[in-house]
Amino acid sequence: MSALNKDMTMTNLTIDQILKRNDMPRMALLRQLNNEGYSIGKCSMRNLAEKNQCPRRAPVAAVRKALGHLLGNNIKQEELDTIFKHQPNGGNNKVDISQPVYGVIELLQTNDLSQMQAINALKQDGINISPTAMSQILRHGIWPKTVERADIETSLTAWIAQFVTKRQLNNMWKVRGVTVNATPKKPLTTVPDVAVKPRITFEQPEPEMLNQTTLRHFKLSRHPFENEIRSESDLFMSEQQVMLREAMVQATLGGSIMAMIGECGSGKTETRKGYMEYIRRHHPEVQVIEPMVINKKRLTAEMIFDALAEELMLTTLPGSLERRARKVESALKRSVKAGNRHVLIIEEAHDLTNDVVKYLKRIWELSDGFNRLISIVLIGQPELAQKLAPSNYEVREFSRRCNVMQVPPLGRSLTEYIAHKFKRCNVNYLNVIEPQAIDALQLRLQAKVSYGMAAKASEHQDMSYPLIVNNWLVCAMNLAASLGETVISADVIQELK
Repeated sequence: MSALNKDMTMTNLTIDQILKRNDMPRMALLRQLNNEGYSIGKCSMRNLAEKNQCPRRAPVAAVRKALGHLLGNNIKQEELDTIFKHQPNGGNNKVDISQPVYGVIELLQTNDLSQMQAINALKQDGINISPTAMSQILRHGIWPKTVERADIETSLTAWIAQFVTKRQLNNMWKVRGVTVNATPKKPLTTVPDVAVKPRITFEQPEPEMLNQTTLRHFKLSRHPFENEIRSESDLFMSEQQVMLREAMVQATLGGSIMAMIGECGSGKTETRKGYMEYIRRHHPEVQVIEPMVINKKRLTAEMIFDALAEELMLTTLPGSLERRARKVESALKRSVKAGNRHVLIIEEAHDLTNDVVKYLKRIWELSDGFNRLISIVLIGQPELAQKLAPSNYEVREFSRRCNVMQVPPLGRSLTEYIAHKFKRCNVNYLNVIEPQAIDALQLRLQAKVSYGMAAKASEHQDMSYPLIVNNWLVCAMNLAASLGETVISADVIQELK
């Protein structure tokens, strides 16, 4: 293809063509945008796919990011630049700061935040302004007449304080270039000094399937890391996970609220399974209620009461929420007097809405005299910690009563974990991996943590979570088998990219 034809092809490139090239339907991008918090309709999706027209609800930066997450290395940077070059703020994904603007734009840029996120933050405080009005404020210093300037400044400052230092906050409303709209400012509300959001750098190999030749090479009868939890004896729990399980048990018996938070693949579900088995054996009086709603964003108070009613064997429930709550409360009281205890467990709790979290506090308050009728255990990813943070003022009544616990990495239990996994396959782990290789793996599982714009990492974070460890071991086993190595050595671990 000539250079001219290639340029013409690139000029006419659409998102639809990119998706078709990768055998991916438009709905995949629509779902990706929805999962990242940008809800758009099918009509907007059609215009986006066929004409590269970004809807108001999904700015250019959001669409670029969603395409990157969806397609990964299958889409090139120059293709993204071509698709969005006619969009406002599209080609280079940077805010235009050629005009005199406030320093807040630099903070948005350096922390990968968008103007739409700032607008949504204002909405949380009851301040509604359009994207155009926000641009006029940040790029030209023109403030709307319908909203107090001090209210906008205070709200934006409180929101962006989550991501920057106090020194950066002090420069937030300083003007770049010539002075514009130099009206006297009202004093800002004092904002607590918040640490810079850490940037974590962690490299790991691409996930692989364990080859059949690899299984034969290491004399394994089955995959040691896939669908391997078939009984309680298959479950590995480190000393810290046992302590976490005990905390869940104590929260259940004590009628309190607890949140278990961990990264994807950190072992939250396995810890819950260990807890459930422990409760079944040692505390048969405990009734566990788990609302079976796959999309927790759609979970409502009515659904929670339905789950409680089913566990309490209530066949009919009133239509109104208040009467339904009274009937469930009466049934809970009868059950407690009969010697039972109740715990409400909700997984994927990071998807819960603020309204549901507030309802959970009301449910937890149900009591019979001094006795709580129900305990609550939430299980979720790190986003749950943000939802329960003190800065989320809307759910403060719940978060201030909630004991938050983190699922720890394997850490010093890494060797025990590996030994346990291969023991369940009737294989000695030393016949698969050398101790020196485990030490090398432990080093490769350390992520670099940097703060602000510093180039060098000042800290390390242990990423030895079960899912990540499993991925590393599968890749190492495949590589060792392909090289004809009898066991995984430290050199094999170092060779993994």
